[in-house]
Amino acid sequence: MSNFFGDVGLNRVSFLREDTEFIKLAFTSSEAKFIVFVNGEAFYDISSDGKPQLHIETSTSLKGIITTLSPLLETKDLRVDVSGVSITFLGLDDRIDGFSYKGKYKGAPYFGLEFKVDYKTLLTPKDIEFTTSLQRMDRESLFMIDNHSATLYSHAKMYLDWLNKYKFCPGCGSVIYPVHGGTKLQCSSAPEVNCNVRNARVNNVCFPRSDPVIIIAMANEDYSKICLARSFRKHGNFVMYSTIAGFMEPGESIENACAREIWEETGVHCDVDNVKIISSQPWPYPANLMIGCLGIVKFNNKDEIIDLGNDPELMDAQWFDTNEVRAAMDSYKTGWLVPFKDEINFPGETAIAHHLIRHVCKQHQRLQKL
Repeated sequence: MSNFFGDVGLNRVSFLREDTEFIKLAFTSSEAKFIVFVNGEAFYDISSDGKPQLHIETSTSLKGIITTLSPLLETKDLRVDVSGVSITFLGLDDRIDGFSYKGKYKGAPYFGLEFKVDYKTLLTPKDIEFTTSLQRMDRESLFMIDNHSATLYSHAKMYLDWLNKYKFCPGCGSVIYPVHGGTKLQCSSAPEVNCNVRNARVNNVCFPRSDPVIIIAMANEDYSKICLARSFRKHGNFVMYSTIAGFMEPGESIENACAREIWEETGVHCDVDNVKIISSQPWPYPANLMIGCLGIVKFNNKDEIIDLGNDPELMDAQWFDTNEVRAAMDSYKTGWLVPFKDEINFPGETAIAHHLIRHVCKQHQRLQKL
């Protein structure tokens, strides 16, 4: 099972992004699909079964906009401050016949579009009046859509957020503009300008960033205990205990980051050799890659002792009995929360923390059967 936002998604055909002919043909294809955002958020529809589903526009419904924008692809005039839109190519849905390039690469092309229009941009508020009747996506509706659609949403949002955030070259300050289907930003300075980024041996003007975050479930050696924590951050009006997490730092391995974060937040000692990578999850708030890990802690009356006095980030941390946690997880059906006891809740299935907790429970169950 893929984590939420982490489905297989589209065939990204990343090697075709540099092919301007391919990008233009895909963008103007009658089979093209467009995930539309306005000022940072997408939209949703209600399906026949009453559930939210990601709103996707077709080439027919956006015909005028496509005609206006297609000549600007791969040029400086496509910059959002000029055109009023950011565009990124997402990939081909090769489950759908129709569009074909060179007789080999087939499927419905998908693009993300984010409109940031005013009366100074090429596209104006009148051009996107159709969005005023759409239902704006929020967290509640987002986490109710299917995982494939959530993966498309996450893919588009992370690229579009990046395109809207970075506007100037870090080397010379010149305007940068989207190329390669909106998956790379290029410096616009003249060749005679000395730009130490553009002129570097490896020309890395600006590629999208994913900030790695380690998220760790801690258990003892026989998995009979699991350490979960409550942060000061409020999650609505309920009590949430979950795994701990933190950003990786430059020059740090995943295993070292886990051991550091465990000790900083809980005071517990976990040897780097006892850290294992379990699974990962893209997280579009704003552009994180959650690296789910397991840390095994030796119970020797020293390493497992909780001390919250290092980094005052947590309100509480406890070692829970895995049998009790497993009973709560087994009773869970769906939704945001897994009710436990004493008003405590664990994260629901859209969070990677949920699956890390389940992993500990399954390992404990497996050992009990041996």
